[in-house]
Amino acid sequence: MSALSQYWILVTIDGFGKCRTSEVEEAKVFFYQQFPALANQGQENLPHRDIQRQLVQLLQSKAIVSLQEDDCWRMTKCCLRCFISNQMKQVCLELERKFGDKHDFKGVDLLPMVLDRTRSLRINATDGVEKVPDSLTTRILHTFDPNKSNLSTWTTRMVKSDKEVRRFLLEHGIEQVTDWSILNRVTSGGLERILSEFYQRTSVEIEQAVQLLDSYHQVYRAQILKQRRQQGKAGVRSKYPPPSDEQLRQIAKRLSVNSEQEVLQRLQELAKLLREYRIYKRGGVVPIDYLDGLGTRVREEAISSVNITEDKDELTEALGNYLYPCLLQAVEQVIINRVNYLQNKNPQKAENFLKALHLFHCQGVAMAEIATQLSFNAQYQVTRLLELKTFRADIRQKTLLHLRDRIFELVQKYRNPDSILDLEQKVTAFLEPQIDKVIQEAKKEASTSKNRVMNSQLSQTVCQYLDTRRKDK
Repeated sequence: MSALSQYWILVTIDGFGKCRTSEVEEAKVFFYQQFPALANQGQENLPHRDIQRQLVQLLQSKAIVSLQEDDCWRMTKCCLRCFISNQMKQVCLELERKFGDKHDFKGVDLLPMVLDRTRSLRINATDGVEKVPDSLTTRILHTFDPNKSNLSTWTTRMVKSDKEVRRFLLEHGIEQVTDWSILNRVTSGGLERILSEFYQRTSVEIEQAVQLLDSYHQVYRAQILKQRRQQGKAGVRSKYPPPSDEQLRQIAKRLSVNSEQEVLQRLQELAKLLREYRIYKRGGVVPIDYLDGLGTRVREEAISSVNITEDKDELTEALGNYLYPCLLQAVEQVIINRVNYLQNKNPQKAENFLKALHLFHCQGVAMAEIATQLSFNAQYQVTRLLELKTFRADIRQKTLLHLRDRIFELVQKYRNPDSILDLEQKVTAFLEPQIDKVIQEAKKEASTSKNRVMNSQLSQTVCQYLDTRRKDK
């Protein structure tokens, strides 16, 4: 696709939640009528800013006195909508390239959240504002100022700051805030509390982290704030740049550290811990290393220092006895929490969630068919209602916690108090792979598109709870 064709090729979402691309011939003809000089120009260095400024001026013009001018107004809006839709798609694909592999999502998962639906737009008239008044495209059009930025930059900013997109990314463990912004915001007291209560770090580790943060604040934050005051930008929200080499040297000197690179690495590691904590507090998915309040490094050291062989047979036997009851308890808690949350927002959503959950896990019904049975307009609405990735992650977390508590209570009586922490870490490390098998089995089962048979332990447990719930009513 050429750079110019972005102004007459429209990207939308169809009724099945799929991305569709269509050429609007009327918009193409209109575009070349407005910009005839571009017909024979190459695709390099196109004056997008000037093009967009002229289109916005046409759009905002109040001198609509004839049908011809009215058509001109609609075609102008169509060209801008086309450009925005193409840019939205690029932003979603860029987010996939940046985070998709690590956080298990595709750009197409984001597209239904930002693109307009095909049936909401009359492609030949291309107005559609009355039918989709609250769409992201409409908000972008209403807030775009060609004198302050170009349309691609503004669209990117609006997509990344959209509430639904941010929620989706957060649920996948992504928070789009720089390390330096996170470190600037946290206080020494807040850091001490997080490392102590959430990560259960030792007093020595906490003291070292607080010293690092204080030095960072005294050098980097103080200099940045002073610089912004001098530039008259105090209070203006903008990105914090990475620390300069000179700032890293100053921090290293305060900490008696020889290497600036070591300081940078320690700051990034500290920011990562704080980021994971922020995601957890906002209800997002975090790596399992953090779910039981222990960092990766602490756990690895504990496992390497304690031999699990002597308890393995007992742990294996207990696992067989307790896994199903703990899984059932976790399933019940997660479903109840989700139903209560939806009930407070919209009782019908809660009812639809239970129906969709039963159709998917107990009858193996495809998402598209579930959408039809629930009278939804598109398949992606079912995907967003069920949120299977988050659903499985929550069940995994609660199952691990319930199972760990039961088994830990069983075996700790054989140990002296000094080895209790090591034992707890051993038990957790032993249980995680066992629970992962249950979750991965369910994930693989759900990804099957045809002839789906829901026989996984998780699906069977979900169905048992749903059946019990219906009988109790």
